[in-house]
Amino acid sequence: MKKLLLALCAFGASVFAQSAETAVFVAALSPDNEVPAITGYAATGTAVLYAHAMRNAQGQIVSGSVDFVVYHNFPDTPTVTGLHVHNGAAGVNAGVVINTGIAGGVNSLTVTSARGIIERQAQVLPTDTAGVAALNGLFTNPNGYYANLHTTVYAGGIIRGQLYRAERSMLIGRMNPRNEIPAITDFNGTALGSVEAIRAYDANYRYIGGATTFSVDYTVPEATNFTGLHIHTGNRTVNGGVIINTGIAGGVNSVDSAAGGTGNITRRVEVVAGTAAVPALEGLFDFPEEFYINIHSTKYPGGVMRSQLGRTELIRFPVNMLTSNEVPAITGLDATAVGNLWIDASRDRTGAVTAAVVTFDVNTRFPGETRFTGLHIHDGKAGANGGVTINSGLRALDTTAGFANLFLPVNIAGGQALTSLNSLLTNPENHYINLHTAVNAGGAVRMQMGAENTKAPSILTVISAVSDTNVRNIAPGGQFTIFGSDLVKVGSYLGGLDGLSLPAAVNGTSVTVGGIAAPIVSVGVEPRNNPSTYIVAQVPFNVPVGSQPVVVKTANGTSNTVQATVAAQAPALFFDGGGAIVIRASTLELVRAASPARAGEALAILSTGLGQTTPALATGEIAVNPNPVALGVTLTVGGQNATVAGTTVVPGFPGFYVTLFQMPAGVAAGNAPVSMRINSLTSNTVQLPSR
Repeated sequence: MKKLLLALCAFGASVFAQSAETAVFVAALSPDNEVPAITGYAATGTAVLYAHAMRNAQGQIVSGSVDFVVYHNFPDTPTVTGLHVHNGAAGVNAGVVINTGIAGGVNSLTVTSARGIIERQAQVLPTDTAGVAALNGLFTNPNGYYANLHTTVYAGGIIRGQLYRAERSMLIGRMNPRNEIPAITDFNGTALGSVEAIRAYDANYRYIGGATTFSVDYTVPEATNFTGLHIHTGNRTVNGGVIINTGIAGGVNSVDSAAGGTGNITRRVEVVAGTAAVPALEGLFDFPEEFYINIHSTKYPGGVMRSQLGRTELIRFPVNMLTSNEVPAITGLDATAVGNLWIDASRDRTGAVTAAVVTFDVNTRFPGETRFTGLHIHDGKAGANGGVTINSGLRALDTTAGFANLFLPVNIAGGQALTSLNSLLTNPENHYINLHTAVNAGGAVRMQMGAENTKAPSILTVISAVSDTNVRNIAPGGQFTIFGSDLVKVGSYLGGLDGLSLPAAVNGTSVTVGGIAAPIVSVGVEPRNNPSTYIVAQVPFNVPVGSQPVVVKTANGTSNTVQATVAAQAPALFFDGGGAIVIRASTLELVRAASPARAGEALAILSTGLGQTTPALATGEIAVNPNPVALGVTLTVGGQNATVAGTTVVPGFPGFYVTLFQMPAGVAAGNAPVSMRINSLTSNTVQLPSR
């Protein structure tokens, strides 16, 4: 249900002639998977691959890079002579198609610890026909490829596994001593902890493998010896047990704070199938607020700084850096850098970003040996040079061919970096990304984060959020959509709210209905559509019924006024290209043409505009309980009255309502028309596949 609703609020991004895409893949590595299977050698592993693909104007992958992060657990310390992707199904041996460069002789790698991590980046050049084909294959059929690790003793491979597309989630916690139980009041430290969670499943939803990456930026008032960094289960009122452990501990496994008191701790943790950490990893995706991140010290062994973990929203800025954008322009250098700037953000109830992980994901295409010396976000308009405000941390990276992927996440907790980030989301044209080299220290390639835009917002139309242009009435508490031009400069779906209320402003955009602030659900930019921008908002509960003015305000000014009809109830059913948004209550799967509804099945249909609930909700309140609607709802499917079990708001999604019903008998096979009725008002009609 949550994934479905988030998908409804997704936003698009513009596409350049060249574009870049990054995806994550996971393989569970075992000697049993080798062909023939290797027996008597107790080794395991997990491979996490970050594949960075460059696409041409036709959308075809033409080059790229793959970051290998391989967790291994050997009974000894072998010498690794190969780490590759092979293009073969399970049970067969196949050739190497993506090569990290680890090989025999001087290119081998001796494992110094039986349990550890190998990290390597493999390049896929445009001239590497097999590698380019493999990248395309990974994105379309990853299970047709396997990761394999080779050693001197087992030259054909010692642990291997088929690759699966993985899910990724970024979680953030603002860690503080006063969050400890009992609260610590004599230690004035702070930290921002981010946790990247990765997991993969097979077609039968069997867990394959996963991992977490902890990154904690801390500031402490005194020299501190850290003796633990964990994720614990439990809400903010309790102390819970450790469920994911970074391995930091007392003695030789402790970590001393950096000189000056400010530093970073980064740790990767493998999550192996069949262990107690797997349910915890799944919980981080499904209900992260029930877990907290905690860092411990010698002085405070029970925990010195902690925070509940919270979801983030992912915002993407496509990047296409050119030499001609530098000031002054760089001539005589045939170089580009294409990729994405990823922002995993957490917002407060005002809509401001309070913390984030900014990931620089840049594919460099330089003509030869290059030393990259910096990658930053600067404040400054096109044609002007400005200061660095968000620093990727890149200082010196040598490439023999000028060809690499720079994949650099950085935590943003406050200061000028956070101020700049909020400004970037409001007025991206005031900021640029710049890649520096030893030869061009002031910048070799650069790009403004947005085009100059001083136009005031303009509203074209206001309709119900179900996006049926014939459904124009809106109701208090329900969602509605505004379409127009220049309504917002940067899209956001607000998946990372820190609190239980929607904000009245997002990325510099606000809305009023009848002069009353309307909480924003999402804002979007679709450059290929006309109109190209939209806002999804909630009708305030206290807006009077009747014709009411809708107005949008941005940093550029105030829009025209469009009248919208507000009714006490305005039932509207959500739908997409496959028909009504109807979910099987037993499996939470969508009912589609390939799996039509059967008579007697328990189903749930998604709607908006059903008015107030009992108990009543406040405007913008994010319900934590499935409050029932105040009035009864009836449902007709294929001309038959359906038995309705009840209608409630959807917890966590303001303005969404879900009605539980039983598929009636006697409905003809095919697409059955569905409509809803409340208080003598009838919804739009949508189609439900039935048999």
